[in-house]
Amino acid sequence: MQESESMKITVVIPALNEEKTIAKVVRDFKQQLPEAEIIVYDNNSTDRTVEEAKKAGAKVLVQHRRGKGNVIRAMFENVESDIYIMVDGDDTYVVDNVRELIAPVAKGEADMVVGARLNYEETSFSWSHKLGNKLITTVLNRLFGTKLKDVESGYRVMNRELVKSVILLEGGFGIEPELTIRCLQQGFRIQELPVHYRSRPEGSHSKLNTINDGYVVLYTMITLFRDYNPIKFFSLISLFFLIIGLITGSKITIEYLMTGSIGGHTGTAAFTIMMIILSTLVFLMGVLLDSVNNKWRVTQEMIRKAMPNSK
Repeated sequence: MQESESMKITVVIPALNEEKTIAKVVRDFKQQLPEAEIIVYDNNSTDRTVEEAKKAGAKVLVQHRRGKGNVIRAMFENVESDIYIMVDGDDTYVVDNVRELIAPVAKGEADMVVGARLNYEETSFSWSHKLGNKLITTVLNRLFGTKLKDVESGYRVMNRELVKSVILLEGGFGIEPELTIRCLQQGFRIQELPVHYRSRPEGSHSKLNTINDGYVVLYTMITLFRDYNPIKFFSLISLFFLIIGLITGSKITIEYLMTGSIGGHTGTAAFTIMMIILSTLVFLMGVLLDSVNNKWRVTQEMIRKAMPNSK
């Protein structure tokens, strides 16, 4: 991959009611990356976000469907560049080291570099957000066998191949974990570099609802795990039914060995048989879906290699 000096760099900023911060975010990137195009992707803001972004020198596009995931999907579809920098418009990410994040992508060492929020002010996260981020990252690492440190970061640098081929479905705040998981699923290389994360400026408010959005994120991760590794997902469910069947069946088996009869446990015997049959069917479903999944991955890889703009 050619060096970043000869590549088009675009900073894309999803924004919803960020009139207090959007201009500073734009100016910070203009100072660090004067050669980059800066696009603010507004999500139907009701304040002066659009006006402030334009005044600061950014190009403004609008996604009318509410939801951060919808904005990012529109960004990926409509923006043309070689290197994409995605960052939130709330002025919480310090961007002084943005060129360090660009370097691995420009050199072809990574397809996506995530700005991991490892250096942060104590007031940057509420206790609930800190707990939620830790839980989500831990669950993702356990499910997918990774050692990532911040799957919820909204500050990422990506190459064109990833942006134009990754498949995203989430419409809301589950988009960052989904983006990470889809990249893992499609074989893209991910690196993390530490960035400084600061508190929102006074008068700026987060749109994140810890409980509701946390539930959405966890649900999204579980469904993506099902799609990513169906044999493991359905094997765990199959094992659950099998254990129930073995527990309920053990009493009947012992009584039969001792008396030669199951006595009045006909209902329990029927339940045991049902659990074992259900366990077998669920496992076979996982085997079938795993085969379909493998064929889908082969198809995706063929499409990626056939893309005229892949690098």
